[in-house]
Amino acid sequence: MVAAADRSSPENSSARLAIFLFDTTHDAMQAEEAIIEGGFWNELVPRPPDSANTLCGLAIAVEPGDREEITSLLAGEGIRFQQYEPAGT
Repeated sequence: MVAAADRSSPENSSARLAIFLFDTTHDAMQAEEAIIEGGFWNELVPRPPDSANTLCGLAIAVEPGDREEITSLLAGEGIRFQQYEPAGT
């Protein structure tokens, strides 16, 4: 794993990014901090338009290969999240 400071974008920009959704902006900001401290690349992005309207407007995009580790990281930190699955998949 490359330190987050050494990454400006995903290693494979053509890969489909994994997206994490949050109930609140506070959850999204806590998640971003935990992901950065864990050494993973991430980017705050708008919530996908086809996701639940009850969620906050922020989402976090990560490299697909980091999804499982980040899922464990966020769960371990007690941060509430959902993984985005595009409609029709």
